Amino acid sequence: MKDKFLIGELSKLFNISTDTLRHYDRIDLLKPHCDENNSYRYYSVRDFFKLSRILFLKNLDISLEDIKRYMRNKNTGNLLNLLKNKEEEIDNKINRLINLKKKIQNKLEMLESTKSELEQVKVKTIPERIGVFLDMNEIENDYDIKQAFKENERYLKASSLLIEGQVYTSLTKENMERQVFDKFTYFIEIMSSDEEVSKQLKSIPEHEYACLTFVGPYQDIDRHYVELISWIGDNGYVITGDSIEKNIVDYDFSDLEYEYVSEIQIPIEKKNE
Repeated sequence: MKDKFLIGELSKLFNISTDTLRHYDRIDLLKPHCDENNSYRYYSVRDFFKLSRILFLKNLDISLEDIKRYMRNKNTGNLLNLLKNKEEEIDNKINRLINLKKKIQNKLEMLESTKSELEQVKVKTIPERIGVFLDMNEIENDYDIKQAFKENERYLKASSLLIEGQVYTSLTKENMERQVFDKFTYFIEIMSSDEEVSKQLKSIPEHEYACLTFVGPYQDIDRHYVELISWIGDNGYVITGDSIEKNIVDYDFSDLEYEYVSEIQIPIEKKNE
C-alpha cells in the first residue's frame, strides 16, 4: 500500500473532505480501488492526477455532471467544447451583472439628483421615449387594471417598470388646461431596442420639458401642477402636449408619505412673438 493513497491521505493532499471523495465515488466520477487482502479502499497515482483534473474543472464552476460526461469521453475536442461553453456562460453572467450594476447606478443617480432639483422648475431636453399608454379613465376596479396589464404583458418584460422600477403616469394637455388632475393614463416606457417592437408603440419625440420635482404625498400633486403651469405661462412658454409624471419614490419604495418623490414633466415651447 506504500504506492497507494488512502482516502484520508488524498483528502488532506487536496484540502477537500473525505465526504467529497465519497460523493465522487457514489456518482461514479472517481471510484477508489479495493485491496482484496484487507478490503482497504485506496486510490492510485493515476487517480491522484485524475482528481487534480476534476478539481481544476470544478474550480471553473463546471458542473459535476458535465465533468462526468467529459471524463467518459476525454479528447481535446470535447475539452475545447467544455471550456468554450463555460466561457460563454461566464460572459452571460458578466453581462447580467453589468446590467444589474447599471440599474443600481441609474436608480442611485435618480435619487441623488433629485436633492439638488427639489421645488425648482428646470427646463430639460428629454430624449425620445417609446412605450404604450394604458387609459385609466374608464377603469372601475382592480380587475380592470389587471386586464389592462395582461393585454400588454408582451411589453412588460422590457419595460421601465421591471428594468428600472420606474412608473409613469400622464395627463392630457386639455385636462391640464382645465385643471383636471384626476383623469390620467399609465405610460409604460419600453427599454427594448427591438425595432419591430418599437414600430408597434407610441413614440414621444425628444422635446423640451418644464420639470418640477417635489417631495411629499401624491395627493399634493394638484398644487404642484398649478405651480408648474403658472411658471410656464409667466416665462413665455406654452404647453404643447401631454404631461409625464415620474414616480421616483412611491409607496412601494417607502412607507413614509413625506419621502415620496415625484417629477412632473410638461412639454413646452416658446410663445410666438
